[in-house]
Amino acid sequence: MKLTEIIGLEEKHARLLEKAGIKEVNDLLTLSYYQIKQLARSIGVAVKTLDTWQEHADLMRIDGVTPKIANALNLIGMDSVKEFAYRNAKNAVEKLKQLKKHNPNVLTKVPTLKTIENWIEEAKKLADVPKRGEKVKKKPAPKKPQPPRETPDSTIPIIPNYKPFEQFEKDYGKYGPDYWNDKWDTAPIIYTGRALRGEFYKKQIDVDVKAFIKKNDAILWHVLTQLNLRKDTPNDTALSIQNFVCNFLKYKYDDIASECPEFWLFPFESVQSEIGDCEDGAILIASLLINAGIPSWRVKVCAAQVMADPIFAPSDTELGGHAYCIYLADRPDSERKLEWVILDWCYLQDPEVLITEKPLARNGGTEGAYREIWFTFNDLYSWAQSSFEVGSRISKNRTTQKDEVLAPLEDILKSLASETIKKIFEKLNIDIE
Repeated sequence: MKLTEIIGLEEKHARLLEKAGIKEVNDLLTLSYYQIKQLARSIGVAVKTLDTWQEHADLMRIDGVTPKIANALNLIGMDSVKEFAYRNAKNAVEKLKQLKKHNPNVLTKVPTLKTIENWIEEAKKLADVPKRGEKVKKKPAPKKPQPPRETPDSTIPIIPNYKPFEQFEKDYGKYGPDYWNDKWDTAPIIYTGRALRGEFYKKQIDVDVKAFIKKNDAILWHVLTQLNLRKDTPNDTALSIQNFVCNFLKYKYDDIASECPEFWLFPFESVQSEIGDCEDGAILIASLLINAGIPSWRVKVCAAQVMADPIFAPSDTELGGHAYCIYLADRPDSERKLEWVILDWCYLQDPEVLITEKPLARNGGTEGAYREIWFTFNDLYSWAQSSFEVGSRISKNRTTQKDEVLAPLEDILKSLASETIKKIFEKLNIDIE
């Protein structure tokens, strides 16, 4: 199928994509989010636009889904075959009817319920989704299992016998941990977006944001060890971790299943699901940094305002919410010898830029796009001008405002109360036995 058959993809875009090695629709499917970011800039389109074209290409893998149908499905919130597989056919038909009513040029004829049901069944096969009540089939164990090689690179013990990485130590004089920990006011920040799953267990679960970052985590230790992310210096370690998260995580705007409540993920959940929103990746980067031996006082997760589209439509008024990790980098040219830099993975990621050359966070980072900070936290402290409750995703869209994310803490104080690792390494083509 030609690239230009995708809705919105014009001939000029197709020529630029072909120069980059993307010659047909299926070639879009293999692009990682990091590759999409890089490619979008080179061909002069918004990242979201190229990401949408990839989503259309994925949906068109279903027999009978035309470019127009793929566009319509995408407009009602389906961004992949896997997500389509979890959707309710009747709800999908109703949403398509509403789309046709308000946008008749987008969809001239609504597919029948039977057609949608058939597409969902095919989507389940393509996405390898088990049927209701069906157990996930496991590969049979070999008759004569061979004992694993006793090396860290090939063995993932059920109860790991590991030693945490030694912490990077250096004397920075008066610009040590006390200076940075006391520089801003601390305040409790409670996240209220999690809930117990299940029809009868939709109970709100409140979490101190510091709990999302855990030191001495066995799963993260395995990731750091197997991928050799811990380097000789803090700066090199930080850059290797940023590169890993940029290439590993797939940015996910919405829930895979509408019945599943949306919530921040703990690092071990992000690693196992391989998807996440901006705060999930930021928390994962911060957790990996701290587990790799970078002191907590040099690591923070930030919730802040950013420009909605600093590359193609920079504006001081079009601002939205975003979460990202900042790292207190060794910068020999600085008077303090330390400066905060941004380690982003899904907005203006720059893993190709050395730590010593990254724009400073206090200057707005890349493109000057990072603006007012709402709050920050790591595993030991949380900082803000006042106590806050965080009740939802920070970056569901790029127009989220501060008062939509934060609320006074007093409102909730009254009610406060070895297969997984293998999957990661297989995705990254790391041989383990």
